[in-house]
Amino acid sequence: MPVCSWRRVTDQNHRPQIREPMRTAVRALLISVSLIIAAFWVWALFFPPKESVAKLEDSAWTARAEQICRDANLARVDLADSRRIDDVGPGALSERAGLIDRATDIVELMVDDVIAIAPSGPNDVELVSRWSDYYRILIADRRDYTEVLRAGDNPPFPEAMVDGAPVSEYINDFTVANRMKACSSPADLAS
Repeated sequence: MPVCSWRRVTDQNHRPQIREPMRTAVRALLISVSLIIAAFWVWALFFPPKESVAKLEDSAWTARAEQICRDANLARVDLADSRRIDDVGPGALSERAGLIDRATDIVELMVDDVIAIAPSGPNDVELVSRWSDYYRILIADRRDYTEVLRAGDNPPFPEAMVDGAPVSEYINDFTVANRMKACSSPADLAS
């Protein structure tokens, strides 16, 4: 008498067979998905869009901004002090803080002058507003840093982070995309 069991039958003759058309369809689907993924990566690595998401349409605005920033940078160069803190003597950190404040005043006026005239187009206005907001964060960081210097401490400049990256990267990405490199983040406090 045969014994009935709920155990899985492992005999080759009793296994359910996947029908050949089903196997072919699954294979075709997997190959198609693999080809689509491969095509995407080829496109992403070798043929990405050349247009930046931060690119402005108003090229006259960017040319005007570049000139304003170039003039501001020349004014900041006049404030350069190449002396070592140790060589200046007492009050050196306070003196350095004063120079940084004067340079920051120039940067703040530069940003104000650049955004005084809005670019044409709502998308351009939004991009410039975001760039200006990032610059305001950097300006506030510079002001906070001078207070630390006046308190007698001389740490490296602590730049704010936005989404895990220094705020200057966002400023610089915008300026590079719009051919206004003179408007990039000042590097005078970089360590």
